[in-house]
Amino acid sequence: MSLAREILSTLSVTGISSIKHLGRKLGANLRDVEAAIHQINQGPTFITRLEGEMVMLSQVSERLCAEKIRAVAGLDADRFSFEVTAKTASTNDDLLALIRAGQAQDRLIRIAETQTAGRGTKGRQWISIPGGSVTFSMLRSVSSAAMLRGIATIPLVVGLSLVRSINALADVDCRLKWPNDILFDKQKLAGVLIESTSISGQCFVVIGIGVNICLPQTLIKDIDQPAIDLHSLGASIDRNVLVGSAVLELDNVLERYFADGFDFFRSDWCAMHAYHNRRISFVLPGGRQVEGDVLDVDSNGALIVSVNGKAERYISGEVQIY
Repeated sequence: MSLAREILSTLSVTGISSIKHLGRKLGANLRDVEAAIHQINQGPTFITRLEGEMVMLSQVSERLCAEKIRAVAGLDADRFSFEVTAKTASTNDDLLALIRAGQAQDRLIRIAETQTAGRGTKGRQWISIPGGSVTFSMLRSVSSAAMLRGIATIPLVVGLSLVRSINALADVDCRLKWPNDILFDKQKLAGVLIESTSISGQCFVVIGIGVNICLPQTLIKDIDQPAIDLHSLGASIDRNVLVGSAVLELDNVLERYFADGFDFFRSDWCAMHAYHNRRISFVLPGGRQVEGDVLDVDSNGALIVSVNGKAERYISGEVQIY
């Protein structure tokens, strides 16, 4: 992890610190800390200097507000409960804790300015800074009928709903990467993390969503995969509008999904597929790598790839795009 990323991670937890304390905590000399902060602030000011040697994270876009989000949802707002918090470890973990405590509330939306222990798929860390991201989670209860049909394809339809919302609001052409990442020109803009649990026979899913809004370029370059934010695309979106619109689209998609399954969305998903009918490199969970041409996504959400002339079905793995 670079020094710049360590500084951002530390400030996301402490909120405010002195230059000397950052140096001691991170094992760096003051000159290197100063240089890293200067590097972070290339573009928008992400770290503000206070009196003396104190620094703090800046708010680089409008603050999130539950009432503003409710206003975006309009007449449908009463279907949801919106909670906005300045800081939490993980919005997904917050909702999972409520489920375990027997306090699950269907359509509860937990939204955070900053997540100190946010995570993506495959255990990847999701760094967020005030105003720099949209990070929220939705809790949904799942009926026994929906469970019988299977919900393994939820990540795909959630990704579809999110790419629809982003493209409409930002006027961009984002695409899906199987199973649920959102890409712009092969760079990750947003992601989805689905977690499920059962309590006393009732199944719940927690849907976590993260969108890069405005992040330091030094942080984007330090991420372990190509990434981009909406600021770099020239898109200026009120985050409250994005959350409200994304929640409405997601809820509408889920209602149809629970009734009709993935097949209802399958053609739309494939139309937004970043590499449909394209050659990919595919890394299997055990590390073995195969190459082939993407043929389809089946009714169960598996990726169908032509490998050496034979159609192979994959339910997990990491896609790399040429």
